[in-house]
Amino acid sequence: MNNPDLVQLSTGTFGVKLASVDLNLLVSLHAVLEERSVTGAAERVGLSQPAMSHALRRIRRLFGDEILIRDGSRSILTPRAQELLGPLRMVLHGVADLLGGRAFDPETSRRTVTIAMSSSMAYILGSALSTLLEEEAPWMELRIITVQGADGGVFTEESVDVLLLAEGYETDHARERLFDDEWVVIGGVPELHERDVIGVLQDWPHVALISEQTTRPYEMLRHRGVEVSVQTRINDYLLLPQFVAGARKVGLHRRAVVERMAQFYPLYVADFPFPMLGLGVDLVWNPWLGDEAYRRWLRELLRRASIMQGLNVDD
Repeated sequence: MNNPDLVQLSTGTFGVKLASVDLNLLVSLHAVLEERSVTGAAERVGLSQPAMSHALRRIRRLFGDEILIRDGSRSILTPRAQELLGPLRMVLHGVADLLGGRAFDPETSRRTVTIAMSSSMAYILGSALSTLLEEEAPWMELRIITVQGADGGVFTEESVDVLLLAEGYETDHARERLFDDEWVVIGGVPELHERDVIGVLQDWPHVALISEQTTRPYEMLRHRGVEVSVQTRINDYLLLPQFVAGARKVGLHRRAVVERMAQFYPLYVADFPFPMLGLGVDLVWNPWLGDEAYRRWLRELLRRASIMQGLNVDD
């Protein structure tokens, strides 16, 4: 039989009688988890440092976990604490709504918009996002976390609202398409347009991404029997075209980036020679975001920013 006195959270059953819990501790816990500092948490909620230290001791007893531990000169969250952060945000948002908290309004909100994306995505969307926020949400702050793939830790450790993820990367979370893109071949000299593209891919030295796994276009080239020679490797796709520009070298990149860079650098673009899956970008939402009005607004903001940049946005 289920015990109605047990508190059920996504991290498991804690066996705590709800009536015996000081729910103010959840506010202190949230501050500790986000600030990763007793001093910072105390300042955030308006408590003295001794009072916050006392609250942290009670929190540790409540959850049977240290929550915040020292690691050399800094404090870090325990694995259990990292698991609590997302569900806790959702709970506190729900309580605020229950008590009649002010509905989200971008014109007056001082919320921080936190988006995780690759540096290439930031290059494409950055100016449009800044323009739209300045016009529609003048008091809100924008925080960008650059990532290469699907790092689930961005939702708990970095408080990311939404992750912009290329379709080639897998994730356990639900995703929805923002815009479509495609792979293209880029070269640094006009000869790219004068020769057969497959011949260029075989003959010219490549600039490619440092990666543990072969990227999809190179898998396709290998499958088609096109042998390539990689001369330069870098760990950031955004830098790749600059190592191709002006040189008799070749690389593979997304069309949305290189067509913009070609306005400023000697870059020449050709279609990828074989049919393959696209290079679309999806929205992956923080599963604990909770605030549906804010989510709808941010989805539309990203959609309009993509349209402003001429991207192929799904209807």
